[in-house]
Amino acid sequence: MPQTARDLILNGRFLSRPMTGVDRVAAELSTALLAQLATQDGPSRRLRLALPKAGAQERDNSAQAIAGLLGLDVVPTMASDGYFWEQVALWRTAPEDWLLSFCNMGPVWRTRQVVMIHDAQVFSQPQAYSRKFRAIYNLLQPRVAKRASVVLTVSDFSRRQLEDHGVVPPGKAIVVHNGVDHIHRISPDASTLARHRLNPQGYFLAIGTLAPHKNLPMLIEVARNRPEGALPLVVAGGGNASVFSDHGLIEGKGVRFLGRVTDGELVALYQGATALAFPSLTEGFGLPPLEAMAHGCPAIVTTGGAVPEVCGDAALFADPEDPAAWRAALEVIEANPERRKALAAAGKAQAARFTWERAAQKVLAAITAAETSAAAP
Repeated sequence: MPQTARDLILNGRFLSRPMTGVDRVAAELSTALLAQLATQDGPSRRLRLALPKAGAQERDNSAQAIAGLLGLDVVPTMASDGYFWEQVALWRTAPEDWLLSFCNMGPVWRTRQVVMIHDAQVFSQPQAYSRKFRAIYNLLQPRVAKRASVVLTVSDFSRRQLEDHGVVPPGKAIVVHNGVDHIHRISPDASTLARHRLNPQGYFLAIGTLAPHKNLPMLIEVARNRPEGALPLVVAGGGNASVFSDHGLIEGKGVRFLGRVTDGELVALYQGATALAFPSLTEGFGLPPLEAMAHGCPAIVTTGGAVPEVCGDAALFADPEDPAAWRAALEVIEANPERRKALAAAGKAQAARFTWERAAQKVLAAITAAETSAAAP
């Protein structure tokens, strides 16, 4: 590490809004960084927090992940919020220190910055986003990536996509895989299966969302057309049944919608499922299969996006655009207990490779390398 170790300023905008998957990554990675900084030898760094005017808002499922971050020293910034706070206030905040922006966006004019861009889906799947959102990302994100000293992404697939779409200069992005070990901190809600009238190992689980790239309608149609008496598909999350019905996805034969679930309920559902079904057309990383694997739940997963990179040989794969392949995969898993047992064991081993400690170590190494490079004559 260089003699002068600059402090780290966490872009806390993600703490002022409902927590998404990207925000959860920021919380877990930042918490792991805190732990790493506490054990480092040599010149010490501090991690401090910059917050927009809205401040931190704890909510269901997020309090445990962000508890340590809320105790950080807060760096004074301009009293504003949203994109204006991020682009103007953060640009001027502690410019001698490293700004950590882990949620796809940071101030364009900030050079001493680590920005994590999770995927290129706003460019590769533009139909899934509003016109305003696309315009902001098209304008700002490539400029942020060009100026930031360190650019991170979460998979080799995302790195290639970001380069192909001209978001990140070739060779600049450093891959830092997500961790999954946070899932072991969550205690399963023991009442979940009984409350939803589910039998252990008596259903397939899907994580519900209407985002087009998640490809849920295909999976639901496959489940509807399975033989009488086949295990049902249980869809957790994504709102209640009425939300899905507005889009033509009706609960009925072979399909049940549970609505939003807590983290504890989700863990119980992973543990009780025959398998997770994850049919996305593309993913920048794909955390749910690893979460399921960590709890011994076999996974049937897409061949799209970064999922093969993340799951390795520990899952059963099916083409997301081939319903017959998904029908066959569900039948194979349901009929073959030995295959399920083998996938469960392989999945646990695969999930154990992805830790937030390892991710935090890579982030600190990238910062140190950038400082060393800048100090070189």
